[in-house]
Amino acid sequence: MTHLLLALALWVASAGADVGADSAPSTAPVTAAPVSQNTAITASLVLSVDDRAAALDEAIALARSQGGWFAELSTTRVALRVPVAEARGTVESLRGLGDLVQRNFGSADLSPEVVDLESRLKARREVLARYESVLSEASPKSVVSVERQITRVVAEIEQLEGRLRVLADRSAFARIDVSLRFRERRAPSRDGSSSFAWLNTLNVSEVLRDFEYGHRSTPSHAAVPVPDGFAPWRKTRRFQAVSPDEVVVRVRSAKNKPRADLDYWREAMRKRMQDAGYTELSYTDISASGTPGALLELGAANGEQDQVYLVGVFVSGRHLVLVEASGESTRFQKRRDAVVAAIEGMEVR
Repeated sequence: MTHLLLALALWVASAGADVGADSAPSTAPVTAAPVSQNTAITASLVLSVDDRAAALDEAIALARSQGGWFAELSTTRVALRVPVAEARGTVESLRGLGDLVQRNFGSADLSPEVVDLESRLKARREVLARYESVLSEASPKSVVSVERQITRVVAEIEQLEGRLRVLADRSAFARIDVSLRFRERRAPSRDGSSSFAWLNTLNVSEVLRDFEYGHRSTPSHAAVPVPDGFAPWRKTRRFQAVSPDEVVVRVRSAKNKPRADLDYWREAMRKRMQDAGYTELSYTDISASGTPGALLELGAANGEQDQVYLVGVFVSGRHLVLVEASGESTRFQKRRDAVVAAIEGMEVR
């Protein structure tokens, strides 16, 4: 009896191995699922936008409004999952987030793979049932061999079921990949557009370049406290400092020539910066230890970055004290209060 059971177990194992081959047994029923139920939809878009962070937020909100979610997210790309019925409408809505650079929309019929997997799964389950019936009557010596075969078949069944779940998910939810680029933007002009020489020296590119190459700032008629979180670089009447996230500050002087008051220079500065291509973000009247001044916060394109350029001017007799600070927009906002506090604590001489 023991030999009979063992032979039967080995026969079942041999049959199971044959059934597990790439082609399913001809006796297995083949029921093709409707193509519409087993179709995977994928789409991709490349968009040019002004604000990538805002566009990503809008894309995610749109997917959620359609019953979907985001599967992957970076600063330049998001992978969305939405119900297949909403895929085309979602893609069309996403196009409105920016200028369309590239669009792809495709589908794949998963029915052949689904039918094959279901057929193989049915056959594996039948093999498992045979092993279990043999195991109930097997001798102690045969049990180990039969259990080993059962373990193998169970692993195969779990693998097939996992793949079917993946295909079911792909059939139920479309995948939409959205990649974002900055619109081509022109940096502010570095050329002079004012008849006043000192105004033409106000350029964010010059500030960044001087820090990059270690150029020292020109002397200033001011005593400047170091902003919180910044490392200073001081040398006789010069002040410049930088934070760990590359927000920079410097203070320098220029001749008050022709001699004019703060109101005059305030308006001249605003006009020159607008003419040079900067976007005015805010304007503030400020005081540095009792000396009135004007503070202008500007936006500028710096490659793919949005740069903030903060410019302040104070009148001190024959001299002007100029304050410049700059950094990538999100980094600068974290340091802005510290920079402004240092400006307000500055002593203009």
